[in-house]
Amino acid sequence: METKVYSYRWVVVALFWLVIFAYGANWFALSPMLKTYETQFSIPNWESHLLISLIGMFVIFFAWPAGALIDKRGPKLSISIGALFMAVGFGIRPWMLGSFTYLMITSVIAGIGLAWILVAIAPQMMRWFPAKHAGLPVGIAASGLFLGFGTGSLAMPVINTMLNETNGITAGHTAYLLFGIISIITFLLWAAFAKDHPAIPPEERPIVTKMKFGEGMKSIFSQRNAYLYPFIGFFVVGTTLVISAFTHSLYPGEKGGYIAGLLLYGCAFGAFIAPFAAKRLGVKKVTVSVIIGALVFWLLFYALNTGDASWLLITLVAFLFGVCLQASWPLALFCQETEQGVTEANVGIAASLYISISNIGAAVLPVIFPILFNTNAATFIAVAVAIVLCLILWLAIKRR
Repeated sequence: METKVYSYRWVVVALFWLVIFAYGANWFALSPMLKTYETQFSIPNWESHLLISLIGMFVIFFAWPAGALIDKRGPKLSISIGALFMAVGFGIRPWMLGSFTYLMITSVIAGIGLAWILVAIAPQMMRWFPAKHAGLPVGIAASGLFLGFGTGSLAMPVINTMLNETNGITAGHTAYLLFGIISIITFLLWAAFAKDHPAIPPEERPIVTKMKFGEGMKSIFSQRNAYLYPFIGFFVVGTTLVISAFTHSLYPGEKGGYIAGLLLYGCAFGAFIAPFAAKRLGVKKVTVSVIIGALVFWLLFYALNTGDASWLLITLVAFLFGVCLQASWPLALFCQETEQGVTEANVGIAASLYISISNIGAAVLPVIFPILFNTNAATFIAVAVAIVLCLILWLAIKRR
């Protein structure tokens, strides 16, 4: 069988990367500002964390209709819907800084859009790439989200300090405006130039028989691994949001921006490089190794923060921790989409399952952690436990 190759597939990857980068940057631009809002609006830390966790919460509800839409109409429409909500929610945010309620509304609007983008990552890439080679574009696409996380987390305090927008209702206005413009531009680029699929599939595929939702879910869960992958996403995504806000709490201002930003850039690098390593060494070997590495670097990060270590050394360790922590997230998504029982008829539902449970972690853990673990030491221990649980899940997976 001759495999079709389309050069335009990389245009689609680039356009999707821009959309998800813009979303990540706008989402995590909130992270350095949480302490500011706690003071400005006289609210507890768990309440300020709702600004970032609410976004993940909406994924839980909208991942399922997004998956159904992808299976019926294709991933481009789903991504376009998500990018539109992103552009509206983040586009109006610079004018909503005087009220915590209004800020919450912008997070709600933007949050509605996230599911429609995330669920489409693997289905969109698998429209343009042969299934056995789709891991790389999935990793590239996922890296855009985490590069956005790092950019928002790092740039926000730097821009605020440069423009002296650190206090009052104007805090963050210019940076939010810049990120909002980026979200609008990327939506327009995607809507104008992205294509749902090539004229001929990149490889010969069997005729797709439509499945009802229940039938699709039953087929997915015919493999035991399908019960495990989503909970890997739960711990990885949830702890990523917890750690981002926690780092800014440990190091307020520019220093925290550099440390948290480089940590999240490490996440992007891990997501990008993981498919290369997995193709060469195998998924199980890579994922177990990186999760162990994440635990080691997290313990080292804790040790450095209890001493007098250089913040540059702390930043390096944070970067390496991010590389290891996030490397397994796109691999778990790719594995979920390529398990026996998942076909083009239910690939959207399979993505919905993974993304929705991943974002339960994003919605729940950033709120629960400040309530249950109200000291730095307790938070460090809790994150370490979450990493160990992720390791146990990868060890339990049996993949051919």
